[in-house]
Amino acid sequence: MTHGRNVKPRVNRRSEKSRSLLTRVSETQEKSLESRVTRLEARIEQMQEEIDRASGVMPAHIREALDSIGKKHPGPSKKVDDTELVLNRDNLIVWLEEHWRRIVKPLLAAGNPREVAAVLRPIAAAREIRPTWQKTIVGHPAKLQEFLQSEKFRIKPPKKTVADALAVYHSDQRDRAANRLPTRQIANAMAGVPRLRWRTSLDRCSKNPSSLSIGYNMAAHYRTMFGLSEHST
Repeated sequence: MTHGRNVKPRVNRRSEKSRSLLTRVSETQEKSLESRVTRLEARIEQMQEEIDRASGVMPAHIREALDSIGKKHPGPSKKVDDTELVLNRDNLIVWLEEHWRRIVKPLLAAGNPREVAAVLRPIAAAREIRPTWQKTIVGHPAKLQEFLQSEKFRIKPPKKTVADALAVYHSDQRDRAANRLPTRQIANAMAGVPRLRWRTSLDRCSKNPSSLSIGYNMAAHYRTMFGLSEHST
């Protein structure tokens, strides 16, 4: 109090205005940042879809580097137990053998991963409802092409092998013979992708051949190819 008068505290108008401006700017920046993050996330999602559609088009040396990293540092996500692996493999077998007569020629003639994917998508479920086992092959056409072009893949089994594979009654001999058919080679190799390298998946699945009988369409395809009657098997 001074001379009987109340003294009002001085207000620094410049400081108050500055803080007000800063607050408004901060709020604007925060909203702007949130908007940019939202747009960025949408863009990333779009890019991921584009990458999936063109999966496998990356240069070979990059794929090899990634495979090398995965081999050195597999981590827990790389593990695929035998039950899951066999289930994926058997589902792939049924699916491939149902459509094999239709896809075999364009699949083997495909010159790049995009062409491989173009062969598989029409026979696959829609992307939104595609089962996991189907994603292992449709979503990784480069891995499939790499296997198809490797020395591990054999497209035409001997007639005796086919005859044994088409046997009516179950036996270990039938399972081992069927395991050599191209559809089953592919299913063995791709069942664990991408968490396993196709070579690892192939080795693990091949040690435990599927006991499924050959699909009807597949059997008809080979009977026609080799001149085998139903009674001869």
